Amino acid sequence: MQKSLCLMLLIAAAPAFASTPAAWNALDKAAQTACAKATVKLASKARIQSVTARISGIGGDGDQYYGLLMRGRTANSPSQWLCLYDKRAKAAQVRELETR
Repeated sequence: MQKSLCLMLLIAAAPAFASTPAAWNALDKAAQTACAKATVKLASKARIQSVTARISGIGGDGDQYYGLLMRGRTANSPSQWLCLYDKRAKAAQVRELETR
C-alpha cells in the first residue's frame, strides 16, 4: 500500500511535459531557419516570402517531423516548397512543389 501511495505521489508531483506556446514558437523558428537554408541549397536563387501552412504529427510515431509549406520566388518565378523538419536530427528536407 505504501509503495503504491509513494508511486502515485511521485507521478502527481512530476511536471507535465505538454508543449507550451514558447516551445511551439522555438520549434517553428528552428524549422524555419533549417528550411530556409535547405531551400537555398536546393535553389540558390530561392527567396522565401512566407510560411503558408504548418503541419505537425508526421512520422512513424506521429511526432518525428514538423512540416512547413512555404511560398516565395525563384529567379523571378513564383515557387512553393514543402519542408519536413526532423525534430530529432534537427535537419530539414525540402522539395519544390509544382504549381499549375
